[in-house]
Amino acid sequence: MSTERLQKILAAAGVASRRGSEALIVAGRVTVDGEIATIGLSADPTSARIEVDGRPIRPADRATIVHLVANKPAGVTSTVRDRHAGRTVVDLVPAAIRPGGERLYPVGRLDRDSDGLVLLTNDGPWADRVLHPRYGVEREYAIGLGRRLEPADERALSAGIELEEGVAELFHLRLATPPETARLASLLNPRPAPLVWYRATLRGGWKRQLRRMFGSLGVPIARLVRVRFGPVRLETLPSGSVRALTAVEVRMLGAGAPGRLAPDRSAPGRSAEATGLSGRSAEATGLSGRPLVVALDGPASSGKSSVGAAAAKELGYRFIDTGLLYRALTWLALHRDVPLDDGPGLVALVPELRLAVDADGRHARVIVDGTDRTAIVQTARVDRHVSDVARNPDVRAAFLPVQRDLAADGGIVVAGRDIGTVVLPAADVKLFLDASVEERARRRALERGIAPDSTAAERLLADLRRRDGIDRTRAVAPLRAAPDARHVVTDGNTFEQTVAAVVGAIRASARPRPAHAR
Repeated sequence: MSTERLQKILAAAGVASRRGSEALIVAGRVTVDGEIATIGLSADPTSARIEVDGRPIRPADRATIVHLVANKPAGVTSTVRDRHAGRTVVDLVPAAIRPGGERLYPVGRLDRDSDGLVLLTNDGPWADRVLHPRYGVEREYAIGLGRRLEPADERALSAGIELEEGVAELFHLRLATPPETARLASLLNPRPAPLVWYRATLRGGWKRQLRRMFGSLGVPIARLVRVRFGPVRLETLPSGSVRALTAVEVRMLGAGAPGRLAPDRSAPGRSAEATGLSGRSAEATGLSGRPLVVALDGPASSGKSSVGAAAAKELGYRFIDTGLLYRALTWLALHRDVPLDDGPGLVALVPELRLAVDADGRHARVIVDGTDRTAIVQTARVDRHVSDVARNPDVRAAFLPVQRDLAADGGIVVAGRDIGTVVLPAADVKLFLDASVEERARRRALERGIAPDSTAAERLLADLRRRDGIDRTRAVAPLRAAPDARHVVTDGNTFEQTVAAVVGAIRASARPRPAHAR
């Protein structure tokens, strides 16, 4: 076998990423045939005796590749080797998910005083893709402050903070919602003191970047928690726990941000950073304060799309019916002859889909290879198969970060079947829109110009009943109302009455509560 650069050999063997391997070489911790290695050295991995800290490396073709995620508690270091550390993040890994005692190292370190997600692996090339700035894998943090940021602080953070390395920028910053804060508190140990919580997103970053950015404004960070790394979220992983990444998470992290379905976030007339409203004042829409995230769930043809779009337009909010994602993927799979039970094959098609925004701020158009395919994804053939695709766990995992990214700025109505329960469990407003299956079949027939007493109409009714059964009983994200959702039954309602009920519920949620109710 020909020789290779030493840092490449170490990365392939799972010792560290290439950058991490270079640091090990510079520190004098790597030897080749008994001699201390230097940067630039090449070796033959099949014949050279390569050791790190006196331990021979395991050849890449013999190592079991491991990809894990840990919820690191404060006080635990995220280095592999620290003589001053009482405990490192590698010590958290149970032997049961570390076959053969594989050497692991952290990907994307957290400082000792921070909590949250740390990736662990022995897959050097994968780690390099996850960390390389050009892939833009997002890291989202919960930031606990002693006080609320002043407008001048927010402007300074938005413009970028000058640090030694250059101008440090945030990809996104917003106030955390109360449900997000409550859920976070339940996962941390020790539980956080009362603080004002924000959510900030980075793409890349420098050492202790957030602490230095906020500290430069005189607003030191009291508690810092990484809650998301690409598509991987803290969710229900308790402090100190470790789990294996799913195959979909590994693929999506390795693909980076460019590998995701990229929604077009540039709705005409919209200033997401300022208000989340499309050109209308808060007073005009009956809303004030932070733009809300609205989850609108319900069965097929319950009116979620038309009602949600009309309500969003009335409020000056954006709108998306997430069913469009699954319909688009179903059409593309049928078009490409990809089996509908082939999870990895379906997920591989996701990057080919793009959502486009129409003039009303709705993410309502599907673009494939530069061609608008919106009309063709609404066919009866897609109707019959979309539930088969939507219940696939790999597909749902692939679309989850896409949907959450759309809602990140607030000021949006998100319609689907598991929005309030799975996709956006911390949504500010949760509504469940329902109607009898007969009423829903009648509406769909009218939309498609089908006579209500025809064979085609009977087939529509049968398809809806079948789809309801699949959606309500599927193992992954079944259709059900969130416990705190408000039900809106639309049988007997005019379209305008249903829209008014939805708009009224959203506006009521935006009003400050009386002091005695807090």
